[in-house]
Amino acid sequence: MAAAVTLAGCGIGDTGARPAGSPVQGGLTASSGSLLRVYFVTPEGTWPVSRPASSGDRLQQAMDALLDGPTAEERARGLTTKVPSSARPVRAEPAGGKVRLRLPWLVRDLRPVAVSQLVCTAAAAPGAGGDPVVEVFEPGMGDRPWQVRCDESGAAAPVGEDASS
Repeated sequence: MAAAVTLAGCGIGDTGARPAGSPVQGGLTASSGSLLRVYFVTPEGTWPVSRPASSGDRLQQAMDALLDGPTAEERARGLTTKVPSSARPVRAEPAGGKVRLRLPWLVRDLRPVAVSQLVCTAAAAPGAGGDPVVEVFEPGMGDRPWQVRCDESGAAAPVGEDASS
């Protein structure tokens, strides 16, 4: 009560609600497509970092950024990668609400966290759509891809399963 009397006596009247105007425009956000989300590794599992994107194929840019590995600053924060280097490229392309991910390695030759890095980076890339199924194609395995998603914990999970449970 004393606070109400004090405020009423200072000459500030009640103005009521006022419109604040339109929200701030511009800047880099993941939803604007101006940022890439790339998944690296910490002792606790995968961890997303943001990178600026240039115009063009942002899905492939995200995969290329993953293959380039963490920056010096990211390494100083403890981020690493388990994706091996390869003379052959990793290719990613949107395909009707899915992402086709073509690997130069067999999945069985990769660490599970490396598979999660690849799948989650592809799934989070601008142009991939929301929560897409990632079809993982391996060399020599024909046209029968693994169908996976990036789950809430940042792990690759077969479609229909949740790796975090």
